[in-house]
Order: sequence, then C-alpha cells, then structure tokens
Amino acid sequence: MKDLRVVLVVSTDPSDLFFANQLARRLCAVAVVVEDQAAAPLGPRLRRTVRRLLSPWKLPEHLRGQRIIAEHVRRTALIDRDGFGDEGYQLQLPEECQLVELSGKGVLNRLETVERVRQLEPDLLVLCGCSIIKKELLSVPRLGTLNLHGGLAQRYRGVWTTLWAVVNREPEYVGATVHFVTPDIDDGDIVLQGRPELGPDDNPESLYVKVVRLGVEMMASAVAGIAAGQVQRYPLEQRGQLYLSSMVTPEVLTKAWRVTEEGVMQEYLSDRERRDAAVLPLMRGVFPPQGR
Repeated sequence: MKDLRVVLVVSTDPSDLFFANQLARRLCAVAVVVEDQAAAPLGPRLRRTVRRLLSPWKLPEHLRGQRIIAEHVRRTALIDRDGFGDEGYQLQLPEECQLVELSGKGVLNRLETVERVRQLEPDLLVLCGCSIIKKELLSVPRLGTLNLHGGLAQRYRGVWTTLWAVVNREPEYVGATVHFVTPDIDDGDIVLQGRPELGPDDNPESLYVKVVRLGVEMMASAVAGIAAGQVQRYPLEQRGQLYLSSMVTPEVLTKAWRVTEEGVMQEYLSDRERRDAAVLPLMRGVFPPQGR
C-alpha cells in the first residue's frame, strides 16, 4: 500500500500489537503509534485504599473480586498467547516503519502528539484499541481515520463487546466493524462488517481472538478500497448499546465463563439459521463479500 501514507495507532494489548504487526507490513505503514495508558494516579488510588480501610466489612468482597479478575487474566493470557503468538507481545516492524511510543492518560490528544503525527503526513490513520481521539487529531489525516471495532455497532458499541455478547447469550452478534471515526464512540460510517466462524468449544476470549484476526483482514481490504477510490460508506442507522469499561465487574466476568460452561455456544449453533436471520439484515459492507 505504498501509494498511501498510513499511520497505525494501537494500545499495548496483545490483540492490538498483533494488529499492528500484521498491518504494518501489509499496508507499508510509515509509523506505528503505541499508546501505553498509565495506571491511575497516586491520588485516586490512595483514596480508594483509604475507603477500603474505613470499610473493613467490604474487604472480603474486594478480595473475592480480585481473585476472579486474576483467574480471568490467567485464562485469557493463555488463549491470547496461542491465538496471537509472538506478534501479540513484541513489535516486529519493517525497518522503514517508525515506532512512536507514548505513555500517560490522554496522551493521544495532547498538542505535542497531534503535531508529531502531523509531521508524519498521514493520508490515513488506522486505529485499534486506543483511547478515544478528539477532533484535533482526527483533522490531521487527509483521507480520514478508520477504526477496528470488535463488535457489530448496530447492537454493541464501546468495549468488551465480544464478552458482552456472550454474557447476553447472543453469540450471533459476535463480529467486527471497520468504520470511519467521529468524535463520538463507534458511530461513524461503516465500511465493512464481518462475523467469524463460531464453534461449539469457543469461549469469550477465543471468540475475541477470532474477531481480531478477521478484523485484520477487513482492515486490509478497507484500506485497499480507499487506495483504489472504491470504498463505500454506510451510515450507522441503528446505534447499539454503549458498553463501558466500568461495567465489567467480577460478577460479569464470572457470568461470561458460567454461561459458556452452560453451553451458550451449542445453544446458538443448534438454532443458528433462525438466530442469524435477525442479524444479517442489519449488517453493512458484509465481509467477505458473498460468493468469495
């Protein structure tokens, strides 16, 4: 994709590093910007610690929640390592691709970051997993900004959307959306949407790995369409529910794995044709195109 100057913007999550490694090569990206979102400042952390000390009756609940989170992290790390390999843990960029590493809350929207990206003269920004970016940075690329959203935006917007589809017993809505970015969350014009092949043994994280790997192919196709001047844009006519990070509690994580063990995937696959009939008419720019 040497006729377009593409800059990738990702987080340090294994899925996002995999995305960057794959597309830096395939799109001949001029740079990869990696955002490392720093931990909460000492002040808020200290206040939370004090509140716990003043509420000792809540300590068992807190410790239980920490154990649930630790177990979730352990399980997902094994799946991510298997699904993304070394590319999920170490950037392996082409020699001509610059690496821009940023750290801190809100760092992407700082004036110095906007200017640094401007100096790269991008035609297109391509995002995966980074923080919300504001209009100052969105105004930099000549052709706009694309985002890989790990959900079907007509039903699920925000974060952790694959997990929420499992929690809500709706694996038929597991999918990915490539869309143009606006200052709002996952509501820009759609370019492509796709759903991975699901199996009876899938779980919340294996589904997410499938979504990301499909999303890489979708993004490569979308950028190729833009380069050829053949991209089609579809307005988001139905805005899905917005899911935020704060909504993912230990109880939600527990439910996600519980419904998986109860057979949510088998339940869907046994009634797949009927349940898919409610999803397919919503999708726009279906990938891969029918007949391929």
